[in-house]
Amino acid sequence: MSVTAARKRTGMAFVVALVLWGAVAASAVAATSTITRADCLNGRITRNGAPVPQAECLRHVGQGVNLAHTGFDVWIVALAGGACLAGAALLRLRPRQRTSRA
Repeated sequence: MSVTAARKRTGMAFVVALVLWGAVAASAVAATSTITRADCLNGRITRNGAPVPQAECLRHVGQGVNLAHTGFDVWIVALAGGACLAGAALLRLRPRQRTSRA
């Protein structure tokens, strides 16, 4: 395989990894959501840790709510992951030294 083909393949793999990483990071930092009927019927809606009665929950279907904050800053992990991806790409794309054997 030629060096150019290997670089193209590596570049495409890096782009795919970066897009997937961005998609996961974007969903991890979402702080709001919408109450759905399925959430109410499955009892997944709580207020201060206590389940909300189903009738009350169904009245609020479609309304936006703030999600619980865990206190864990996801952006630090996302930044570290991006740095690892960039470092791996730099190491992979760096020209290799050829040694001649005499």
